[in-house]
Amino acid sequence: MMSIIEKKILNSIIFFASKSQSGTINRLKLMKLLWLADRIHLNRFGRLILRDNYNALPNGPVPSKTMDVSKQTVENAFDVKDYHIVVKGDFDSKYFSKSDIDVMEQVWEKYGKMNQYELRDFSHKFPEWMRYEKELNSKYLPNSYPIIIDDFFSSPSNDLDYQYNAEESDKSKLNFHSYTSILSNLSE
Repeated sequence: MMSIIEKKILNSIIFFASKSQSGTINRLKLMKLLWLADRIHLNRFGRLILRDNYNALPNGPVPSKTMDVSKQTVENAFDVKDYHIVVKGDFDSKYFSKSDIDVMEQVWEKYGKMNQYELRDFSHKFPEWMRYEKELNSKYLPNSYPIIIDDFFSSPSNDLDYQYNAEESDKSKLNFHSYTSILSNLSE
């Protein structure tokens, strides 16, 4: 039995794969679109869409659990062929808020035309990846580092076509930390 979070992850994959040409999306491109959706949503609303943990990898930030799910075929949802995901199921919006879907739509509209390598290079200009750039470019060090979520609230490089509102982000950061504090107290 899948949890609601797992169903949300599955449906986020279906969402972006179904938007792609012939219902097929490259996994690297998918991970970057999901990261952007989470980053933008977090900065606007103080909440991640996926509730996933992020790692910085050589090709940019990656939602860890979502990446694991995307590596194997899931019956009635999608097939995996090499580094491509082929949608087989329908997107179920019941696991998403209106703001989740709005942000995912905006991400697709703005960044969906970029290929996986353009998105990778784009992600390398954000603080959550740049913090580990030196380590990730070394052949002697590990190729994965847990991202510090507060880096998502920091402004990216100024030369990007990325809307960032510092005041909105500061409010969202406060909301996020209040929310996570309440959740951690409830789970004790």
